[in-house]
Amino acid sequence: MVNILQKIKQPKLSVVVIAFNNELYIEEALDSINEQTFQDFEVVVVNDFSTDRTGELIDRYIEDKPKFRAIHLAENSGGCSTPRNTGIENTTGEYVMFLDGDDWYTITACEKMVEAIGRTKSDFVAGQAIRTNNYEIWYYNQIYSKERININIREFTMLLFDSMSTNKIYNRIFLKKHNLRFPEGIHYEDVLFTGQAYFLADSVSIIPEPIYYWRVVENAAVKSISNRRFEFENFENRIISHRYYDNFLKEIDAQQYQGFKNNRFLRHDLKLYTNDYLLFDEDYKVRFHQLIYEYLHEVMDEYAFIRLNERDRILYYLLYIGDKEAFDDYIAYINELPTKNNRIYNKGQSYYFAATVPGKNDEKFLGIQRPEIQYAIFDIHLDYEQFSFNAEVEVNSIEPSEIKEYWMLRNRQTGALLASEKSAKGIVQFNVKEMTAGNYYLSLYVKHRGNLHKELVKNTSVAKLPNIEVKDDNLAKGIFINQKNSFSIRVLPFKTWDMLKWKVSQSKLIPSKEKSERKRTVYQNLVKKFIFKLPVRSQWVLFESHMGKQYSDSPKYLYEHLFKSGRKYKYIWSFQDPDQVEVPGPAIKVKRNSLKHFYYLNRAKYWVDNQGIARLANKKENQVYIQTWHGTPLKKMGYDQKKTPNKNELAGLKFQTEAWDYLISPNRYTSEILRRGFRYGGEILETGYPRNDLLIHQPETVKQKVQQHFGLSSDHNVILYAPTFRDWDPNSFQRVLDDVQKMSREIGGNTIILLRLHYLLSEKISQLELPGNIINASNYQDIQELYLLADLLVTDYSSVMFDYALLKRPIILYCYDLEEYITRRGMYFDFAELAPGPVCQTIEEVLYLINHQDELRSFDAALDRFVAEFGSIEDGQASAKVVEKIFNHK
Repeated sequence: MVNILQKIKQPKLSVVVIAFNNELYIEEALDSINEQTFQDFEVVVVNDFSTDRTGELIDRYIEDKPKFRAIHLAENSGGCSTPRNTGIENTTGEYVMFLDGDDWYTITACEKMVEAIGRTKSDFVAGQAIRTNNYEIWYYNQIYSKERININIREFTMLLFDSMSTNKIYNRIFLKKHNLRFPEGIHYEDVLFTGQAYFLADSVSIIPEPIYYWRVVENAAVKSISNRRFEFENFENRIISHRYYDNFLKEIDAQQYQGFKNNRFLRHDLKLYTNDYLLFDEDYKVRFHQLIYEYLHEVMDEYAFIRLNERDRILYYLLYIGDKEAFDDYIAYINELPTKNNRIYNKGQSYYFAATVPGKNDEKFLGIQRPEIQYAIFDIHLDYEQFSFNAEVEVNSIEPSEIKEYWMLRNRQTGALLASEKSAKGIVQFNVKEMTAGNYYLSLYVKHRGNLHKELVKNTSVAKLPNIEVKDDNLAKGIFINQKNSFSIRVLPFKTWDMLKWKVSQSKLIPSKEKSERKRTVYQNLVKKFIFKLPVRSQWVLFESHMGKQYSDSPKYLYEHLFKSGRKYKYIWSFQDPDQVEVPGPAIKVKRNSLKHFYYLNRAKYWVDNQGIARLANKKENQVYIQTWHGTPLKKMGYDQKKTPNKNELAGLKFQTEAWDYLISPNRYTSEILRRGFRYGGEILETGYPRNDLLIHQPETVKQKVQQHFGLSSDHNVILYAPTFRDWDPNSFQRVLDDVQKMSREIGGNTIILLRLHYLLSEKISQLELPGNIINASNYQDIQELYLLADLLVTDYSSVMFDYALLKRPIILYCYDLEEYITRRGMYFDFAELAPGPVCQTIEEVLYLINHQDELRSFDAALDRFVAEFGSIEDGQASAKVVEKIFNHK
């Protein structure tokens, strides 16, 4: 058989179909393959010892179809794993797809999937699955909102929510390389198989195309495994599958993703069972609580629930503390059923759900936004003078004697209020004789121990909504339901002329949002024209660093030198978020790109910046722009880039550089590069960078300030890890994360790593919990201050090496992609030859040197040469030189 197969041309695609007692649907499933627009495939149908006509129908269907083969298992395997694995072993296609015998493919599914995996070269590709009961899965919209090419689970963890194996196409080489098969002997095999695939794959791609129809037959005589949640063994199997998954993460050393996997379990898997909890018998419930208590304590603590929605947070916390009695009450509470005990209590305006035995963290996890108020309205009556109805109001799980209620009608157009009266028979009444035109919306107000809760009445709470309209000489009153399903009494003039006058009066009272925005824009443009004509103030200086993101870099040190030397200037700093930044001294803080910022840009004589503010306002002839730049160039820039910028980018660069009056440079090398790369013809001041004055003087007070900020002592050995950003590599962040995890395990007990990431990556890591010896310093304002604390720098191609080298402390260059980086970005000199320290290509080399720092002494000569080449004019007086040159001239 093997020799025969070897002679047959290998098909592009293998489709493995598994079937068990699918006689109603198996032919439709096979038709969906046979009718595909893509035909270079083979199909193996594995019949898992069906006891109905499924096997017979399969054999009959494939009789005249040479691309189809059938395998009939001698005994039932009890799940999906064995038949799928059998199919994998008995197919030869370059790619593999799976289909269950009661589902079907869209007609172009195979064509789209084969095209996508061939184009992207991914290990596997996922497409959309559509449930036939029209149930929309919330995470599908996020995952399949757009095409995602060659991503990794570590950068897009939302993929973990899609654990289906059947909406994907796999490269056989990938399956073979990792011996990836479905786990036999357990249900929910997709959870483990797909989870393993995600973490073993180098790259995955997503296509936002419908591929797979998942038939959901909720009332079937024989339910599918996923629909047997009423059987406790079903829940046991799901937990078993997740335990295998947890162990796999430990085996591959990916436990930093346990939290993401836990989130998927809570928001999807466990939610299915808590949703069905009321359907379980008492024996099931007792066993459910015991097993989930054990599992939750194996893989998480209660803080895994802290960011979940209120309902899930409370449910899972009660499961975690083992409080079945309170859990049962909360399930009743959210399903609007009576609770055995009154559990809602308040402290001031804050409300909580009470646990059976109070604990120290209960109020953190059992807080509720407000009590659940249930009400119903019936027997509605409306005439010209009176509006009335009967109402039942209940606030679940609160003592009824603590509740008082009343009703209000409010005219949305005028704000006029009408309060209810309550008769002895419990009928709610309103006197509506004096109503004016408008929509009067009905609200229920509930008072509880000093708190007032409002419910806008909805049509869904009204029994037998009547169609009532009454009129007098001028107005018509009628029951009205708006587009948001809110209940109201509409009062309108019924004469045409009176109605027209009323509508005109309302349009004058309530200007549209569009009109308001248009007026605001016109106003701002007029103000800007006026501001531009105002004279420049010779004693005003405006500062900005990194487009308003930080108080840092050379602009910071020039500012501090100016105000500390007693010069009588007005100082202005622009920030994206001024309230989040502290600035010493007399400076005014303004929001970047605001009208106030525009005012100061036009009036300040001096602009001090390290990137590009020229595009925010046209610089006037008598204004002075001091460009301090933000680093010594290693990678090629401007006109020198390997990929020449387009016309718009070059025009923008020219506009910026033509606005510069002075360019600050740390050395002759940088002057030559920036002049050529930016085509800059203005004055260059080779003073050194003002930011580096700190590194020459090394004030002990600054070092102590940083130590105190991070809670470190002088005994700590501090490593600063500052990798640069790779815009072409979507996996670079994950590489950094994996590397710091390895560093964490390997460094000495007294060593701390300060991780400093590019701002585009810092947001990602802020969501992750790092080991105790790794500190995320990405949001610390001034990296120069971090240098003083660091005993060792680990970086790659970042310009931080030029500044840090001035301290004459060891530097490790971790350049795992040196050749690729040079190919993509280009460099101005032979990096390996001039580097100020060892150039490592693996994290293992880096760790060896971190743990054997004595060996770094052999690179002292290289460090000295580097400083002599790039830092020879840094003498700690750069700020003074710049100020003397520019600010002492009128």
